[in-house]
Amino acid sequence: MKLACAAVALLSIVLSGGVAAQDLTPPAPLRFVLHSSALNEDRYIFIRTPRNYDQGKDPLPVLYLTDGPNHINEIGSTIDFLAEQGRIPPLIVVGIGNTDRTRDLTPTRSNEKNDDGSVAYPTSGGGDRFIDFIQNEVIPQIDQHYRTAPFRVFAGHSFGGLTAIYILITRPEMFQAYIAVSPSLQWEDERILHQAQRFFAAHPELNKRLFFSLANEGNQLSPMGDAFDQLRNTLKKKAPRNFHWDSARYPDETHDSTVLLAHYAGLRSVFYDWEVPRDAANNSTAGLDAIEKHFRELSGRYGYAISPPEDVLTGLGYGFLADKKFDEAIAAFQRNVALRPASANGHDSLGEAYENARKFDLAKQEYEKAIELATQAQNPPADQFRRHLERVTEKVKSR
Repeated sequence: MKLACAAVALLSIVLSGGVAAQDLTPPAPLRFVLHSSALNEDRYIFIRTPRNYDQGKDPLPVLYLTDGPNHINEIGSTIDFLAEQGRIPPLIVVGIGNTDRTRDLTPTRSNEKNDDGSVAYPTSGGGDRFIDFIQNEVIPQIDQHYRTAPFRVFAGHSFGGLTAIYILITRPEMFQAYIAVSPSLQWEDERILHQAQRFFAAHPELNKRLFFSLANEGNQLSPMGDAFDQLRNTLKKKAPRNFHWDSARYPDETHDSTVLLAHYAGLRSVFYDWEVPRDAANNSTAGLDAIEKHFRELSGRYGYAISPPEDVLTGLGYGFLADKKFDEAIAAFQRNVALRPASANGHDSLGEAYENARKFDLAKQEYEKAIELATQAQNPPADQFRRHLERVTEKVKSR
């Protein structure tokens, strides 16, 4: 593909994105059985890794999800979309199944009675054992077998949202961020809500992130709506320093339908600082140094080394080519190849930059490497790379 003008350079970006998007099959979650000593029973655990996970080396944050079988594909697709837009990182998702949902996701035993006098929730109050299971059995298994980063998110809906708030205020070290969708804070006369209010008052500083939401299941006069508003008002009046929180109401959604919108908003809120700032993404004013600075700062906040993603560096490089800033383009593509030496597309892009800079011998070397890597991986773009090599070979001969 000859990049003799800006329009063709931009076309190359589009085509590169098209190549990357050829595999439209969503990653299928893996399922395994884990015997729990804490619960004295077997549990199904579902693992969803990002597409091409096996080809990467970087550690990834992990999102732990209640009601795993019901929501893992929904939240996984939302993660895929946001990650492709550069709004959040790719995530490993761990969905946890329940054998007794009420037992697992309620932190205290309920004394509520049915009309006939029977106990409404006879198995309630097993939340701490369930959390022990996650903390001492599930997380170590995931950390042992997957490339996990030390940034974990917990997401739950309804009773699962109540569990998210409960973990935050009783074991805040377990997770760095929490998404509580329609949390049942009215549980047991708002016991966990009041505990949360005391927790926030006792912690003037809290380096955590929280998003919580409510649908149309609780107006301001209902116990659920009142509890939601109390928590929001508590945080509005005086939230701990360094505690990033947000909340939302979705009056047009039901208790069940709200999950999709809330997960989207929750992920955006949790990773509010992830996206490359507009001025850093604009190659004309900032360039590679600004992008490197952004990801160094993210590394400090998230607690692990975060490299600029391939699509960010590729987009930057082609932007430089469009502006005919060949040295800057070469630098961006070289950085990408240094981070991802096995990327066939990375070597091909670097070859295009060298070719535009009339460094034909170097371009030839990069195209040959791209073909080698694509062939090894049985990657369809190998034929496209061969055309690039043929073109630059003719240029070498005609000098």
